[in-house]
Amino acid sequence: GVEGIKLHLLHVLRGTDLAEEYRQGAFEVMTLAEYISAVEACIRRLPRQVVLHRLTGDGAKRDLIAPLWSGDKKRTLNALHSAFVRDDIEQGSEL
Repeated sequence: GVEGIKLHLLHVLRGTDLAEEYRQGAFEVMTLAEYISAVEACIRRLPRQVVLHRLTGDGAKRDLIAPLWSGDKKRTLNALHSAFVRDDIEQGSEL
């Protein structure tokens, strides 16, 4: 069984193959609102006994191409917390 998980979004970082694909328009990154919605869906489906170690990750700001909102971790975590309160998020509520 799984004891804990870490949630992490996709970062496009300078000097990577992914950065070139992003520049060519091969894909889009999530907006902050989309990421919050995805995290909320995960938390609702996560059993209560599983520890949630991380809500987001961050790439090196000097190399970050996208999503730029992820470069401000404090703002991101505050937005997640506000959304959890607003949406009455409870871990495992959809199990």
